[in-house]
Amino acid sequence: MIIEFVCPVCNHPVSVDSQEAGRQVKCPACSQIVSVPLPSASAASPQEMNNTIFCPKCGQKNLENNFKCARCGFLLHSVQQPQYIIQDDTMGGLIPYKNTQALLAYYLGIFSFIPCFGLPLAVAALILGIKGLKNAKLHPEVKGKIHAWVGIISGGFFTAINTLLIVTMLIGVILGKWKG
Repeated sequence: MIIEFVCPVCNHPVSVDSQEAGRQVKCPACSQIVSVPLPSASAASPQEMNNTIFCPKCGQKNLENNFKCARCGFLLHSVQQPQYIIQDDTMGGLIPYKNTQALLAYYLGIFSFIPCFGLPLAVAALILGIKGLKNAKLHPEVKGKIHAWVGIISGGFFTAINTLLIVTMLIGVILGKWKG
């Protein structure tokens, strides 16, 4: 007598001798080790064949509505976990805490109006703003485009202003020495 069953790994039909019932054999299609189910006392009707599934652990034929395998107790149907949607209703939409480059560019750009210290802050704001904008374009979930733009615009503006201020001061010092 021949036992026919479906490989629980690849769903390929497998035929073995009845002497192999309850033992493990290699599936000819996927080469995985599967258990040969025990022969049933009566032949299954076509209706039963449509409502049966095979245990992925031992290969036992089970009714589709069985929660556990009749032979080994393996869970046939996984329990679906509820899907949780996390809404970021906090300040995450206003403050891009995931895009630190854009956030730093924003603050450095604002504080770059300080005379003498403004030039390095403005240059850093400009560089970090560009990096933060690239990060926001590559990963839209991190947000921060506006903060990056504020850093770029204020960093560029105050770089120019502070550079002009320093050049003007140097020219004044040089002209003052020539006159004196």
